Amino acid sequence: MQQPENIPTVTLYGSPCSLYTGRARSYLIKNGIDYRETGPTSQHYEDHVLPAAGGRRGMPTIEFADGAVIRDSVAIVDYFEQEGGHPNSPQTPKHKIINRLLDVIAAEGMLRPAVHYRWNFPENEPLIQFQFEHMTPIDAAVEFTVEGRFAKMRQACIDLGVPEENHALVESLYFDLVEKLDAHFANYPHLLGGRPSVADFGLIAPMYGHLGRDIKPLSILHEHGNWVLRWVERMNRPEPDVGEYENPLEDYFADDEIPDTLVDVLKQFAIDFVPETLAACDANNEWLASENPAAGSEVPRVAGFGTFEVKGNVIHAGAQPFRFYLLRRVLDEYEQLNESDRSDVTELLERCDMLPVMEAKLTRDIGRDNNLEVWL
Repeated sequence: MQQPENIPTVTLYGSPCSLYTGRARSYLIKNGIDYRETGPTSQHYEDHVLPAAGGRRGMPTIEFADGAVIRDSVAIVDYFEQEGGHPNSPQTPKHKIINRLLDVIAAEGMLRPAVHYRWNFPENEPLIQFQFEHMTPIDAAVEFTVEGRFAKMRQACIDLGVPEENHALVESLYFDLVEKLDAHFANYPHLLGGRPSVADFGLIAPMYGHLGRDIKPLSILHEHGNWVLRWVERMNRPEPDVGEYENPLEDYFADDEIPDTLVDVLKQFAIDFVPETLAACDANNEWLASENPAAGSEVPRVAGFGTFEVKGNVIHAGAQPFRFYLLRRVLDEYEQLNESDRSDVTELLERCDMLPVMEAKLTRDIGRDNNLEVWL
């Protein structure tokens, strides 16, 4: 995509090790949008960018030449998709729903392997310490120092459902996912065919910053997921980078096709994404009934804990409302389909074991104000 004339050069505040920065960076690269990346550590960031970002130190945040600021990778992609004519948003019924659904699954449903493979393997520590040293804010509070971040993120592993007793389950699910993604990317350059979609930018978030870069999980891709690794590389290069394919597709799958290899990927995701989403929905709704937050108040990252079972293992994980902010988009597009198209999509979701998540709805909607997610 050629950069629209009305979009100025942007500054991307993030880090190579930041999961969500990976989504925004990849989008900018693949869409030819001029940017420069720097850490959120300057006095200018403290004085001008942070207040405009709602006071929340979220990575990524972007700043335009005129001083306008957008915080959060989803909002960043939304902005450029709107300004650029939706270049990465397929428009056929099945593709639209799967594109949106995979974006939720990848960026919110892959947090367990992402944090596990970063924080539970000591061989990663030198790289992560180096990166955190270069993104510590000026006069940082203890929680934003290297030591504070390490402690916070190790606790986050447990809060996301990865105490020691669940390590083997998380690793087994991830190995199976790599196998199925590898089979898909062996045939197609991107999730929905020949060019990237919003779903690809969701998936690159955990697959670059954590799973395709940290020392331990990168070794897994070298040994078991070469096609996945090549996709990770492809998503961070401006050219198509499809030299391994004899006759690569140049567009999304024809005739609204969803190939069996992608169905297999979705079925693998469903094993823990579906029960977690249903449990998190119940937990969030219980929290909402109890707390009754004021309209316009900021949505917390975690609102209660959900308990669910995966392959005979009980997982207790923080219930994150942001998952449902994204899932609402899937539901809205699904509900707007005509009867015939909705029937076809419903059949596909049943094949992928994903249909139950279409009933997971919070009792309160989530919007955005002043660069923050807020209750409506």
